[in-house]
Amino acid sequence: MQSLNIADAGFTYIFKCIGYYYEGNIYFLLYIVSLIFLCLGKVPFAAAAGGSGLEDRKAFAGRMRSIFLPQFVLMALTVYNPVFPVILNSIFDVNKEYYRFLWMTPVIICIAAAGTTAAWGFMEEGVNVRGIIASAFLVCLLIAGGSYLYKDGYIVSPTVYHMPTEIPEISEIIHKDAESRLPARLKEAEAVREDWEPAHSGKAYPKAMFEYDYQMQIRQYDAEILLSCDREQYMRAISGEVNYETAMEDGNYTDRLLAVTALGIRVDKERFISALEHTGTEYIVVTTGSGKVEYLKEAGLTVAGETENHTVLHYEPEEPRIFELAEYDEVWRLTPQWYDFLL
Repeated sequence: MQSLNIADAGFTYIFKCIGYYYEGNIYFLLYIVSLIFLCLGKVPFAAAAGGSGLEDRKAFAGRMRSIFLPQFVLMALTVYNPVFPVILNSIFDVNKEYYRFLWMTPVIICIAAAGTTAAWGFMEEGVNVRGIIASAFLVCLLIAGGSYLYKDGYIVSPTVYHMPTEIPEISEIIHKDAESRLPARLKEAEAVREDWEPAHSGKAYPKAMFEYDYQMQIRQYDAEILLSCDREQYMRAISGEVNYETAMEDGNYTDRLLAVTALGIRVDKERFISALEHTGTEYIVVTTGSGKVEYLKEAGLTVAGETENHTVLHYEPEEPRIFELAEYDEVWRLTPQWYDFLL
């Protein structure tokens, strides 16, 4: 949805957002149907309410309305109101982030609640009108979730983190190489400062740079690998704001890393090395067949390891940095005061 622009789309922006967000499926329509189903009052069954009387049914219906209806009304008046994103963007410039408001809508929870209620009534009372409703709901769910449930087949994730296979392999290569270099770095740091003690008890926190897809994934998989640039900086690069000219400007160290890693631009090697030095970047991970490997080797990096499709290259800074964890012991002992929020 990063390609959407409120200025261009105008009042149709929110509808285009919904289309992108649900990937052309009818999940949002199924959410509306589920909401109506749960809030009608006559639909919920005695079994779902935990009792058999009319009062139990009314109580269950009231509970469903109190959970889902106020939130839907609020979202309909704000987030899903076509005028709202236009006004909000004119004040706060949320053009590229607005779609995140859609996450606030409990689509999955509401659909699951309606489906459970319908199925429960079906089991309790047998094949009747409610059983037909439950069957129809199941058919709608299968149709709406086609691209998720059966279109691409059932895919088993290779890891518990639902990451591509090579992400854990690359992470292991980087950590193993960084830990092998840590003793020498600690010894060097102790020689410079006799009173220096690592707050992390000798644990390595390497700093790395990846190509776009893996940059977005490694930040979720391994928090112990520090990244040379954040998500917003990377988005600038792939949206066309970074080029050879910006990368060669003085002080644009991150742009040089992005130019090489994300865009495949061969900047001056000395400028690239200075970017590695200033940002403290030690590892670059690129696709093996991309042509970037030879450039990086020529710039002075060495191969630390390889996976089936990626090469991990290492750069040894002139003054290697050792990341230290912050000490919070003293902070926790402080007694909060009413004026702390002003500090």
